[in-house]
Amino acid sequence: METPSPVGRHTVRLALEGDLDYDTSGDVLHQVRLALLDREHVEDLRLDCRELEVVDSMGLSTLLQIHRSAHQDGVRLHLDNIGPALRRLLELTGTYDYLTASP
Repeated sequence: METPSPVGRHTVRLALEGDLDYDTSGDVLHQVRLALLDREHVEDLRLDCRELEVVDSMGLSTLLQIHRSAHQDGVRLHLDNIGPALRRLLELTGTYDYLTASP
C-alpha cells in the first residue's frame, strides 16, 4: 500500500497494491486506520484499486470492515479503478453495490 496522497482537505487517498489476502489484510487495515487517525474532518476515503491483484475472502472481509468503520465515523468509502477480477468478486458475493453505492 502506498502512503496517503493529498487530494483535498477532507479526503484521504490510499493506493492498494499487490494482493489483499490473509497475509496482507491486517497491515492494510492498520494503514487505513492510521491514515484516518491523523486527519481531522475527513469526509471521503478513496482506495485506488488499480494495482490490486488477488483479493481473497479475507481481503473482501477487510474491505467490508473498512467500509463499516468508515461509515460509523461518517466517512464515505470510494473504491476507485476497480479491475475486472475485483469487480467479479464483488458481484459474485453480492457486495458490489454495497461497497460502491453513493451514500
